[in-house]
Amino acid sequence: MHITFEKVGYTYQSKSPFAFRALHDIDVEIAEGTYYAVIGHTGSGKSTFLQHLNGLIQPTAGKIQVGDFELNSLKKAKQLKPLRKKVGLVFQFPEQQLFEETVEKDICFGPINFGVKEDIARERARDLIKLVGLSEDILTKSPFELSGGQMRRVAIAGVLAMEPEVLVLDEPTAGLDPIGQRSLMEMFYELHKEKGLTTILVTHSMEDAARYADYIHVLQQGTTFLQGKPLEVFSREKELASIGLQLPMALQFQKNLLKKLGRDEEATCLTNEQLADYIVNLYREEKI
Repeated sequence: MHITFEKVGYTYQSKSPFAFRALHDIDVEIAEGTYYAVIGHTGSGKSTFLQHLNGLIQPTAGKIQVGDFELNSLKKAKQLKPLRKKVGLVFQFPEQQLFEETVEKDICFGPINFGVKEDIARERARDLIKLVGLSEDILTKSPFELSGGQMRRVAIAGVLAMEPEVLVLDEPTAGLDPIGQRSLMEMFYELHKEKGLTTILVTHSMEDAARYADYIHVLQQGTTFLQGKPLEVFSREKELASIGLQLPMALQFQKNLLKKLGRDEEATCLTNEQLADYIVNLYREEKI
C-alpha cells in the first residue's frame, strides 16, 4: 500500500492548557513494498508517527493517505476497521497483549473478529506458527507457559494472521539478547520480501536501519531532520552527531580505517558483512 503524509501534525490534548505538539510539518511518501525505517531519540515523535498509520490517532493538522484510506484533521474518520486489517502493528513487547487460553485461540482471535471463518483462521495459525519459527505442537499450549521469546513470536503470528499489507514494527526486538534480535529481524525481512509487504520499522538501532531499510527518516523534536537512502543519511555524520545519533558501527570502523590508511575515498560499508569483504579486498590488493 502506498502511504503519504502531507503537512501532518499532531497535538496531544489540543485546545487545553496541557497541549503538547508532538509532530509538525511531516511530509512522507512511502512507496508500496518499501522497507522504511524511522529513527530518532526518545521524544522525537517516532511512536506518535506510527500510531497514525492505522488510525490509532488521527492528525490534528494535515492529511494522511494509506492506500484508499484518508485520515485528515478536518474530518474524523469512521469505519477504521478495514484500515486496521490492512495495517498490522507490532508494538514493543507485543507478548504483553496475549490473553487467550491457548496459542491457537490467540492467533485466531483477530481474523475471527474480522469475519474470517474459524477453520480458515485455524489453518492460518498452523501455517504462521511455523513461519515464525515455532513448532505446531505449541498451538495447544497456554501462551503463558512459553518463554518470553516464544511469546513474542506468537504475538507476531497473531498480527500476521490478519494478512496485513503494511507491517509496522515499533522497536520489535526490545529486551531480547543479540542473537534473538538478529533472528527476529531476519524473520521480518524474509516476510517483507516473500509477501511483498510495505514495512515500517521504528528503531533506536542504527545497525538495523542500515542493514534492512531502503529509506530512512530521521525525526527530531517532532519534525523531519533528515531523510533519504541509508548511505545518504549516514553520510551526514556531523548533523547526526548534533542530535546525538551515531553511525552504524561498520561504517564508523571503515571511516576510521580509511583515515588511518590515508585513503581518500568514501566509506560505504553499512553492515559487518560488507566491511569484512572490503577488508579482505584490501589485503588482496596488499594495501594493508
